[in-house]
Amino acid sequence: MRIAVLGGGHGCWAAAAELTGNGHDVRWWRRDAAAHQALRDAGAMTVRDHRGTRQVRVGELVTDLAEAVRDAALIVIPLPSTTHADLAARLAPLLTDGQVVFLPPGTLGSVLFGKALAEAGNPADVAFAETGTLPYLARRHGATEVVISGYATRLPTGVFPARLAAKAFDVLRAAYPSVEESEDGLSGALMPRRSSTRRRRSC
Repeated sequence: MRIAVLGGGHGCWAAAAELTGNGHDVRWWRRDAAAHQALRDAGAMTVRDHRGTRQVRVGELVTDLAEAVRDAALIVIPLPSTTHADLAARLAPLLTDGQVVFLPPGTLGSVLFGKALAEAGNPADVAFAETGTLPYLARRHGATEVVISGYATRLPTGVFPARLAAKAFDVLRAAYPSVEESEDGLSGALMPRRSSTRRRRSC
């Protein structure tokens, strides 16, 4: 499945590593394109988790947001809510029918991104999904390494608008099997963090 990962935070590194390692076609974009140069030069990311240390050749490191999300079935945004307003405005005109935007964590980001889509005058039928936490306990080390000390075993997730939930969960589970259905986007946003248990391993 073609997936876009947006952002440069610790969770974004973990998402790019896991999704690429699981065989998905990943395009990874971040605002600070120059910050990816060391990873481009290295040709691979070093990943340390409960399976040991390995090299993962991350898909495409792209500098253009439109290129990143073009034809992506799933758009993963593992960023704090403070980044959502700016990114929502930039992303809204680029979204197309059938895409799923996943916000882990969301903090009512599904409403914000949906509002931005409407304000952009974009009629695309897009599902916005959110959960209350990152799917990972992760920390980037240096310019090319990420340590993932835990993976979520439960991700209660809501979808806005709710009428798109069934199709959205088909897409989400192809990337994140730990996703569980909540009633809607609001319930996903308000789900307490403790509801997502995690598997912790020493690295």
